[in-house]
Amino acid sequence: MRYIGNIMAKKFIDLVVAGPDFSGTTTQIGDINDYLRSRDLCVRDIRGNEIEALFHADIFSHFNKCYSSLKEFSLAEDTDMFKRDDVLFQAFCRLTGLSRNLDLMVASMVKNDCTTYINPNSADAWIMEEPTRRSAGQMSRVIEQNRSKFGSNMDAYSAALTHQAYRIDEFLRFRKPLRDAGKIIIRSRSEESACYQIYDEKDLHSGIGLNEYLGLPGHKIAFANPPTHIFVVCGPENWDKGEYLKLKSERTGSRILDDHEKNYSYQLLVNRRYAGDWINNLYKQACSIYGSKEPEIIKFDIYDSKEEIKREIVERLGQILR
Repeated sequence: MRYIGNIMAKKFIDLVVAGPDFSGTTTQIGDINDYLRSRDLCVRDIRGNEIEALFHADIFSHFNKCYSSLKEFSLAEDTDMFKRDDVLFQAFCRLTGLSRNLDLMVASMVKNDCTTYINPNSADAWIMEEPTRRSAGQMSRVIEQNRSKFGSNMDAYSAALTHQAYRIDEFLRFRKPLRDAGKIIIRSRSEESACYQIYDEKDLHSGIGLNEYLGLPGHKIAFANPPTHIFVVCGPENWDKGEYLKLKSERTGSRILDDHEKNYSYQLLVNRRYAGDWINNLYKQACSIYGSKEPEIIKFDIYDSKEEIKREIVERLGQILR
């Protein structure tokens, strides 16, 4: 046990927010971020691409310590990021190929000679996401989720291989150092996205077999080091097409849909897996194989209002932090 601000926390907390598409994970991550900040915790957001990760590097500590993310920094009223600071300007020139004044490599929280160092102790809590927008996660977001735009078809088997690759990358670069440092990790989805990738005889012929999925190198690491808690916002297990399409229509807005989001039978399969015992059994089997502790899985109703879901999530998070 240790104290973070005025909160006594476990050695580390690795909390995942999950659910089918349109379940509101981005909103829920934002609510958790606001709650942690209200408890006087320093929160850094490492979601995004490699440039957004490098923003948190120690080499930029003289200005990044005041901001949770590159986006927040760029939106600050008193900031002109390309004029305010020569070092910052040089860094961005280097990252965009305009200059070689700074020798920046990919970011990591490990001190070595092949990465640019981020100090895990520069924040109490770190926000992450999956798929990532860096490493193999970039391929997942650009290609695997949008194959139709490249003249191809959705391939859940290929997606599983892509996901397991960046899980190695993210664990070694970020999650392991953060867990070792006893930090709070908040993640949007995790290896439980097996819900999207495991073969189903009726609705997911391109999926991967469960045993093969669990045996992939990245998943050996992931399930040997699973989340401590998973918050799942989902519909009823028997959700039907009409109910799903109505909610999807209400929540789409101007959002450009990817191949996964357009496929209603696929989304209903994913929701059934989240809502029922499937995901619990996944962790029971995987954690027994790798000798790890099963996460506590807490489920919320997708039809509750945003305010009600926020209240419930904040209440459960408060219990976890105590």
